[in-house]
Amino acid sequence: MITSTHLCPAARIAMILALLLPVFGATSALAARDRTPPTKPSNLRAASLSAHNVTLAWNPSTDNSGTFSYKLWVSYGFTHTIPQTQTTFSLGLVPNNTYSFYVYAVDGSGNRSAQSNKLTVTTPRDTTAPTVPVVSLVAVNPTEISLQWTASTDDGPYVLYQVFVNGSPNVDAGQKRFAVVHGLNPGTSYQITVKARDLYLPQNVSAPSNVLTVTTAAVSAVDTEPPSAPGDLYGWDVGDGAREINLFWTASFDNQTSQASLAYEVYLNGVLDHIASGDRTILYATSAGNNIYTVIAVDAVGNHSEPASVTIFSQ
Repeated sequence: MITSTHLCPAARIAMILALLLPVFGATSALAARDRTPPTKPSNLRAASLSAHNVTLAWNPSTDNSGTFSYKLWVSYGFTHTIPQTQTTFSLGLVPNNTYSFYVYAVDGSGNRSAQSNKLTVTTPRDTTAPTVPVVSLVAVNPTEISLQWTASTDDGPYVLYQVFVNGSPNVDAGQKRFAVVHGLNPGTSYQITVKARDLYLPQNVSAPSNVLTVTTAAVSAVDTEPPSAPGDLYGWDVGDGAREINLFWTASFDNQTSQASLAYEVYLNGVLDHIASGDRTILYATSAGNNIYTVIAVDAVGNHSEPASVTIFSQ
């Protein structure tokens, strides 16, 4: 048997390469690995800037591989990945804040270019108030008024709404465009308005909506009208292996019974599972696959609403 100790130096090298070839591939493949980074993107600049948005632009990189992507670093601690074909990028920002950015290119072999110039911008303050909403009546009972209103527009991404009763703040509806005013007196007139405001301080507030004058209902000994159906029913399997289902809905409204006193029958595949209150509940699927969940509102005298149903898959 001939060992490597009996071979000349050239033969030893050839033998070693033959042993390494199946592991590392041909020496030509090793030599061909791309080690050249893309060129540096340059002239990072703000093409446009407003209280809520910046559009950035830069001069493109090139790379010997022909394929790369851009990485845009933002001072709030996130790096965005941007396709090679794109040399502009828009970001939503907060008014009256300062941000810094730089961009670099990375090719398919992980070679990273030098970073561009660092750009710092300060967004201006938001001085634009949302437009005025228009409020309307949905329903009324002895102690509650159900309302809805049109959407306001604004230069920012978020609009919040506040309901006023007789000129005083009442329901803070957040981004929702509906609300129920609670705790009113039967047979009493109230003046309702709604204002819109934007999110970031200092908040800009719209002028008041139209004035809606509403008189609450009288208490009646006879009630044959069912509640409205639960709205926007949705839910999901939490994925804990126990088939736990979280259900949510918009609370129903009744002509006599207050929202807080409404009950909700919750059905699983047509079988009553339990009675809930409020606008959410938890139950457990008894079988894998698609299951149908149904919620029905029931008022104080037993009138039943139309059903709301949703199908949810469980493992």
